[in-house]
Amino acid sequence: MTSKVPCDLEAEKGLLGCCAMGACDDAVADGVTEEWFSDPATKTAWRLIQEVAKEGEVNEERVLLAASRDPYWKTRASELNRLIDCAPTITNYSYWLEPCRQKMRQRRYHSYAKELLQSASETSDIDALADQAESELFELRKFAESDKGNNRLESFQRNMDMLEAAHRGQTVTGLPTGFQDFDSLIGGLRNGAFYTLAARPGMGKSTLAMNIAEQLAVIKKIPVGFFSLEMSEDELNLRMLGSHSGVNTQRFVNRRDPEEKRLGQMENMAQSVAKLNAAPIHIRPRTDIDINQLRAEARRLVSSHGVKLVIVDYLQLVGVDRRHNGTRAEEVGEISRGLKKMALELDIPVIALAQLNRSIESDNTRLPRLSDLRESGSIEADSDVVAFIYCKNQKAAKEGKLLNQIYVGKNRSGPQGKFNICFDRHHSRFEDWREHKDLVELAKQSG
Repeated sequence: MTSKVPCDLEAEKGLLGCCAMGACDDAVADGVTEEWFSDPATKTAWRLIQEVAKEGEVNEERVLLAASRDPYWKTRASELNRLIDCAPTITNYSYWLEPCRQKMRQRRYHSYAKELLQSASETSDIDALADQAESELFELRKFAESDKGNNRLESFQRNMDMLEAAHRGQTVTGLPTGFQDFDSLIGGLRNGAFYTLAARPGMGKSTLAMNIAEQLAVIKKIPVGFFSLEMSEDELNLRMLGSHSGVNTQRFVNRRDPEEKRLGQMENMAQSVAKLNAAPIHIRPRTDIDINQLRAEARRLVSSHGVKLVIVDYLQLVGVDRRHNGTRAEEVGEISRGLKKMALELDIPVIALAQLNRSIESDNTRLPRLSDLRESGSIEADSDVVAFIYCKNQKAAKEGKLLNQIYVGKNRSGPQGKFNICFDRHHSRFEDWREHKDLVELAKQSG
């Protein structure tokens, strides 16, 4: 059975009449486009009014004059007059705007349903169809909030709020990472921004990412989504347990400490389990997820759990649609673009971990470069911030703690820079270098 396309011709004509009498600028500012009109005649009238607007002020006389020169309207002057007369006064503009908006939204859903029905009858990949359908539905839902006009004013207001907070001394305008020097450089994790955290294996990428997730979810109760493509949920939770409780879990498993000490450690870990379990960290361990599936799952986390940050560990392990044959660099580029689009679509920060090329290991004296990012220059182009973890001096180590450095090599909204940070391997956590000045002295003494 064929369903009727939703429309309200009376409202469309009334809105056009108001636009012809001077409300055109208001309509454009409120997001009105040709899509808002369902009938060929009202669409054509809207285009005519837009042509008049390009030349200057829109009023009834200028619209009728333009119509007299237009091949379509030249013989339809009475029809255009009746259309304009549908709005007795320009003050009716708000009255006609909302029904036109609602019918336009209904038509979008109507079109979405028809296309979904057609695709469902023809597809050979139901999972890909589900991901695409979910993405389109998410965009349709977002329209209700994002396309109501005055968006620019709201944007300016958000910027003014941020600047006022900075004036009061609040320099972290996004989500805090929990690391003072990092937040000072990047200003926190901003909505819509894509962050790449890169290093060679074993330098603590996953640990730093989990520490940021702990800072937000455990301390500030901010929901975080964590996609782990390399480690199981048990392994990640064990790392968090060691970090939060201060217990060297590897040493504990090997029973290197006396029984009395282990009993105390068990009590500490039991207390940590209660806090970590209550924290809104949503771990998704997946080894076979592609970029479309990841984005679909992230949308569910945002809509169902209010997630404010997504972390992907790590970028080069995300898959792509194998139906598109391309080089590995092209595939990684598709993934990085997908993650950036996801950050913008969901309006949250996204952190992706990434591997560096082996070439950096041959020269420890230099800073990591953006060209060291493995397999694709697209990662550099798509990222708003690229930060590297590296170690300048392996001798700056003591009791399982190593003085590392973080270098922000790209920062679209701020300066580049580097700072020291302590990597505590035994407890799976990074700590502020100010708490480990002995390591800084060791680094100086050993050159």
